[in-house]
Amino acid sequence: MNLEELVRAALAEEAKAEPGEAGAYERFLGRRRRGALSVAASTGLAVALVLALAIGAGLVVRGEGRDRVAGPAAPATTSTVTPTTARAPGGGPVQTTLPAPPPVPVSPTGVVRREHQGFELTLPKAWVVDQSTTRSYHQFGQPWLVLSPGGRVITANDQRRMTIFTAVHEPRVYPGRATGDPRPLLPGQSFGSLSGHRSSGRRADGRAFAVGDQGAMLQYAIAWPYRCAAGLPCPEAARWRVLQIDIEGTGGQEGLKVRRVARQLVESIRPITNALAPAGASVPEEPSLFADAPVVVGRGGKGVYAWEKLVRKGSGQEYWTELRHQDGGLMYGGSYQAPGRSEQQAMIHCLPSQKRATAMLVEGYGSEAVSKVVLELKGRVPVEVVTFRNPEFPFTFWVVAPLPPDARPLSFTSFDAAGQQIAKDTSFSGYVKCNP
Repeated sequence: MNLEELVRAALAEEAKAEPGEAGAYERFLGRRRRGALSVAASTGLAVALVLALAIGAGLVVRGEGRDRVAGPAAPATTSTVTPTTARAPGGGPVQTTLPAPPPVPVSPTGVVRREHQGFELTLPKAWVVDQSTTRSYHQFGQPWLVLSPGGRVITANDQRRMTIFTAVHEPRVYPGRATGDPRPLLPGQSFGSLSGHRSSGRRADGRAFAVGDQGAMLQYAIAWPYRCAAGLPCPEAARWRVLQIDIEGTGGQEGLKVRRVARQLVESIRPITNALAPAGASVPEEPSLFADAPVVVGRGGKGVYAWEKLVRKGSGQEYWTELRHQDGGLMYGGSYQAPGRSEQQAMIHCLPSQKRATAMLVEGYGSEAVSKVVLELKGRVPVEVVTFRNPEFPFTFWVVAPLPPDARPLSFTSFDAAGQQIAKDTSFSGYVKCNP
């Protein structure tokens, strides 16, 4: 019997209701696999959006494959926080990145409150908080609440559980809104979604909900907008927050009871704190659900050559960066993770637009270690570039403009504060040349 078979046998014989960390992690991975198709579709929409924005600004970006266009980068049923995990040599226990949280409090009457996510529920009869799985998911970076039937022996085939969490859904598919809403995606924001046959309804309190039915798994998304205190800045995605409930073990005749329990929970779960109009001090959402507001990290140029660089922390582990004309027109937007020491990229833009270019702009980014960049041009003296950065973000940026529209960038080399070379690259994203 191999290690995997031993683990499965041990889980099958376990007499307590909570699965172990490894079981939670396996379900986490399974949830990611289930979301793959819907993520691909959402990413395609995001690509189309960025191209449309770029065309509106007079620029179609041709990337070289190292940058990614905005869009969901995470499973359809989760936020974008991707857990960092490792196994000890020989297949030891999963190592997690976050400390274990305290047990979820449950009142004597079975009430559970999640103030940061804005909901309160009374446990369905014969169901309990799955403390072990809830704790494990939290350590993987997912603040989910997991419920399972109590007083049972876990078997390999028992998949009954309900996972409850807040997410952001795209405006075009938000519960209660008409499909095809033309509102654009929010740069840097990650989105959850529902899979399977889709239907909708409304609770007794008027809150709309959407349903995704995959047979063995049922998903509900209830309109659960995030309410900010008056006078305080509110995230752009706040109005598109939902309360999502993923119910497993709903297939076949045996799953009918689970479906009935889930529907009762959907009707009875109660909004509290930030899901209601603020009556006092506001309660913040869980960290990383919403993308931050954009921050201008640098400006330069004059007239039609004026530019500004903006960065925002995404809702996962990524950062959304934009280069804009100072009049607001978007030249480029892309999503990036914090770069490693030697990771860098450069992109060519035509100003004021590709169709009537009178100048070239070359921009790039590198890691926090970068202090200076040298841009080499064919037939011209190399340009030593002044870099800039903001301590909120793990990037160093640089911009060179205006250059003649027929300039030919050959390479860019980054150096640290001691003058030591960090990296040299000869590839540029964007346009090869700008035609005057």
